[in-house]
Amino acid sequence: MSQVPRKPAEDPAIDAGDFLVRVGLTILAILVPVSVVLSRRALFTLVPVGSSLVLIGGLLLPHVHLRQRLSAMCRTVPGLSGLALLAWCALSLAWTPFPADAAARLWKTGGTLGLVALTVALLPERTRTSNIYLFPIGLAVASIATVVVMLLAPQPLLTMQTGDSTPERAALTLVVLVWPAIGALAVRDRWITATVMAVGVTVAAIAAWTSVALAALAIGALTFAVATWNPPRVARVMGGCAVILFLLAPLLPFVLLKPLDAAAAIGLMDRIPPLADVSGSVRIWADVVAAEPLRLVTGHGFDIMSHAIASGFVPAPQPRSILFETWYELGLVGAVLAACFAVSAFAAVGRASPAVAPFLLAELAAGFTVSLWGLDTTQLWWVTFLSVGGLAFVHVVRGQYKTDRPAAAALHPSPAQ
Repeated sequence: MSQVPRKPAEDPAIDAGDFLVRVGLTILAILVPVSVVLSRRALFTLVPVGSSLVLIGGLLLPHVHLRQRLSAMCRTVPGLSGLALLAWCALSLAWTPFPADAAARLWKTGGTLGLVALTVALLPERTRTSNIYLFPIGLAVASIATVVVMLLAPQPLLTMQTGDSTPERAALTLVVLVWPAIGALAVRDRWITATVMAVGVTVAAIAAWTSVALAALAIGALTFAVATWNPPRVARVMGGCAVILFLLAPLLPFVLLKPLDAAAAIGLMDRIPPLADVSGSVRIWADVVAAEPLRLVTGHGFDIMSHAIASGFVPAPQPRSILFETWYELGLVGAVLAACFAVSAFAAVGRASPAVAPFLLAELAAGFTVSLWGLDTTQLWWVTFLSVGGLAFVHVVRGQYKTDRPAAAALHPSPAQ
């Protein structure tokens, strides 16, 4: 009677590394999106804990080339432009009116991005099948939790959330994580499950009734539908639009003033209250540009927007678009670097595998929509959300390759052999 040969003894360090990576990914994929529904601060604890576990586990695994991977990331055009943008933010601390607060915020932002970059560099080269479903599971649980909380919440939900509220953050979390989650299902040919999950996230976003989340979800879905046709071309068009918006942002309020005046003349401001807020922000934007045109070269310094209204630099309602914040804080240099980062990121996504490129483009479109909408998206919570979404996509990209299972005869040779 033949016996099946035993596997050689496995290295306990490898087992421990796999376990720590799985626990860290579970925290990032499941606990983080669920916690956002209930707490505004848990995110800042869970993300470092989950990332640290992945880091430790990754260092225990064999064939770790941390230096080479980090060097490869930094040598790309998005990596170089991103580092240059961070360097310009650091240099602007020399003329910002609030250097201490700005330095603390830059340290936190840079630390978050650096931690996520290390985590990405230490993720296994191939994602295990059991791990690739963690983000879909987390998104499903977060969607259910969002619906339950919103149904049981005492406040009425007849008006859209427009402030920096917990329901709004929960809805934005769903918008950020929906594309890597359904992308993970799609690369495993789970299209029916992916469709059900997309519908569930839409229901949860409607339950939260957050205008920016609904708009970002719709634009992301439209981008996905178009990108399935030709991802590289869609990426080039979107990158070109991002460059135009960043570089010509100071002219944008003057272009919008006449349409807004026409809307006010026919009474749309009274029937659509948010439009009146937009009109006020656009007028302030135009006044700021006209008052200090030369200051647009260097900007007023990193993080000044956090104190703009309280210190009297910008009157209320303060414009919150990333375009205004980039020009006001970092000036022309910051806008050029941001445009370089955006166009190179879109180009890199367009060159990705056709199986995941449409999902990546949908994610970028949704994130850019939120940043343009008027939220304070330079805050640490939004940077952390996007970092988790980026890590999730790396997880998906490394899990799109299927492994052929060995035949049963190879595992159990016949007695004749």
